[in-house]
Amino acid sequence: MIVVFGLLALKRAQANGASTWTTMICVTWMCALIFPLLAFLGGEMQPVGLLWQPAIIGVLFMAGQGWTFLAVKLGDVSIAAPVQGIKVLIVPAIAMIIVRENMPGQVWFAAAIAMVGVVCVQTSDDKVDRSRILASVGFAALAALTMSVFDLLIQRWAPAWGAGYFLPLALGFAALFSVAFLPLADAPKRWFQSDLRGPLILGSVLMAVQAIGMTVTLAHWGDATRVNIVYSLRGLWGVLITWALLHQAPATSGRTSSRTMSMRLVGAILIGVAVVIAVTARR
Repeated sequence: MIVVFGLLALKRAQANGASTWTTMICVTWMCALIFPLLAFLGGEMQPVGLLWQPAIIGVLFMAGQGWTFLAVKLGDVSIAAPVQGIKVLIVPAIAMIIVRENMPGQVWFAAAIAMVGVVCVQTSDDKVDRSRILASVGFAALAALTMSVFDLLIQRWAPAWGAGYFLPLALGFAALFSVAFLPLADAPKRWFQSDLRGPLILGSVLMAVQAIGMTVTLAHWGDATRVNIVYSLRGLWGVLITWALLHQAPATSGRTSSRTMSMRLVGAILIGVAVVIAVTARR
């Protein structure tokens, strides 16, 4: 649920004029500031020649956040969160290559159900630009693919380093690489104006906290497939919470009709059914 509230706060910042690049930079730097607290978890520093591993994780994290915020900016959280739920099916598919985990046949059936759910999530009405909905779905799918690789590479590389070393280094690289997007971001003085400062800080902190929960779990216990099955429920929360805030937060979803939100809820439920099938599949 934390990720949904984080995205809603960042969506408000974007509605107030924050660019996608400003949002991405704020989140990556907030993570870089908070993740060193994990040092107490300990670990073992690897040779300098292996620093490319946390560097790649940093690039993937930055890219995944960028795709996510583009999806939220063009659509809303009730679209981005459910579509990213297909990550639960992407992870076992590519796990065969990255961590040599076989995908059971039931997962393919779950994938078909999830695709129907994605179609329902794309539902729009005459008040919403269809091209923006499709673009939002596309960026959310790219985020799901990018973060799937991110999760599996953490599972593969982090044990040798330990979470206390690997994760702060990875998020530090993400913040460093995000500096390249400063020319595309808002002017620095704009960041500190009241209409942006509050939602940017709140959203960035929430995104950093939820990232800690996810990455530490992967670094310590692995099993990216089952971890993502639980995490994919954010799609259902995304629809329910956005719907509940329909009138209180018009910048988030005020133009979306009840019929459209109902179809998105159906899509989120179908993705949830796919989750149940995937989690009960034999491995």
